Parts: sequence; C-alpha cells; structure tokens
Amino acid sequence: MSEIVQHQESGLSALNCLNCGHQFEGKFCSQCGQKSATHRFTMHDWMHEIPHSIFHVDSGFFYTAKELFTRPGEAIREYLNGKRKLLFSPFLYLLVMCGIFVAVGLLLPHAEVQVKEVKTLSDSLEYLQSHYYKPMLVAMILPISIGSFFAYRKSRFNFAEHLVLNTFVIGQMVIVDIQTAILKSATTNPKLNALIMLIDFGMKYPFWYWTYWQFFKPQTKLRGLLKFLSAITIFFVAYFLITFIGYLFFNLIRHH
Repeated sequence: MSEIVQHQESGLSALNCLNCGHQFEGKFCSQCGQKSATHRFTMHDWMHEIPHSIFHVDSGFFYTAKELFTRPGEAIREYLNGKRKLLFSPFLYLLVMCGIFVAVGLLLPHAEVQVKEVKTLSDSLEYLQSHYYKPMLVAMILPISIGSFFAYRKSRFNFAEHLVLNTFVIGQMVIVDIQTAILKSATTNPKLNALIMLIDFGMKYPFWYWTYWQFFKPQTKLRGLLKFLSAITIFFVAYFLITFIGYLFFNLIRHH
C-alpha cells in the first residue's frame, strides 16, 4: 500500500504515490491521478480487471450506450460543453462497438459466398464493407461531418465538434448493424433479407434525425427536417467523391 508520511507541523497524514512519488493527501494523487488505496491483487481485483480493461466500465461504456439511446443529442451536447466524466471517449466507443460487431460476426453461421472479381465501384464498396468494416466506418466520419457542418453551419459548432458528434452517432448505429447481422444470418431468403435491410434503414435514419434534432435544436420541425435532409445530401455527395477517389487509387495500386 501507499507509504504514509506524517507532517511534523500539522500532524496530518500524507501519502507518497507509488506511481510517481508525489506527496499528497486524499483518495487520489494530485499529480498523476492514481488511487491512494493500492494493495496486492486478489481474485476480486482480477475479475474486475477483465471488463474494465475491455470496456473501461468505470469510464461509462454502458452508461454511454444507454444515454445515446435515450437522449443522444443532449448527451453529446453536454459532452462537448465539458461534462465528460461519465461518457465514454467517442472514438474509443466506436472502436469497441466495431470490435463487438466483429466478435458477433465470427460466432454467426455464414453461407458460402462466391468470390467475384472487383470490377466496378459497387463491387469495390461491397468488398471493402465485407473485408474492412472498421476502417470503412471510421472513414465515414469525415463525409458525415462535412454534411452536418455545412447543413448546420450557423450552429456555432466547429468542425472538430462535428467529428465528435458523428463519431458517437456512427458508434451507436453499429448496434443496429449487429442486430441486422444476427437476423440476416438466420435466413437466406432474398425477400426476408430485403425486409431486414429495410428495418435497418428504418432504425438508423430516425435515430440519426432524432440525434441532430436534440443536438442542434432547430426552431421548427420543418426547419429541422430540411436541415437534416441537407446534411444527408451533402454527406452522400462527399461520400461518393471520397469513395470514387479511393476506387481510382485502389485500381491504380492493383494494376501496378
């Protein structure tokens, strides 16, 4: 445990931090933030370390998921305004969600997929989404943020804050992707698969709109809808341009 030092003048007990050596009083080191209560590892500590290391539960992974379901726009706005103790880091939240998606995908049954040559832009997108799910999601942060930044340019949020907003949005949408993957693994019926994808879009876009509605607080419902449609339009244009450039670059590398 931490070394205790007695102040000769005040008689107060102080601690020497075992991490950085700084002398302090209280439950946490004022220099590095380590807890003063350190002790030998027990089985209880070991069992705590597993979920803490994976999800950083103490930092609010599950709390963040709950907040993004119940009050997404308000929670993200509060995060940007400085209330950051309880919410998970946005980019790490996205990466953890992607990791869960990949883990679930490995457990699901897969039908044999016929490998086809990548010839068109559509083939490239399909290939990238099936083989590089995480990088594709991370890459989507930029065009989505371009869309929201220009559509809501009078909102006084800078571009970096739009990146944070949309990283949270995409991270939460991965939960829908997990549900969709589970449902699609249970059937090979094309009509059912089409219905599942319709449900997928029917969950993502209302959530996306609701988040922007709470976050940007437009004056009227019509204005909010028009702003959202503008953001989506700009997003698709930016996404197409970025994807097309990537497609040209991919073909350039492939032919060399």
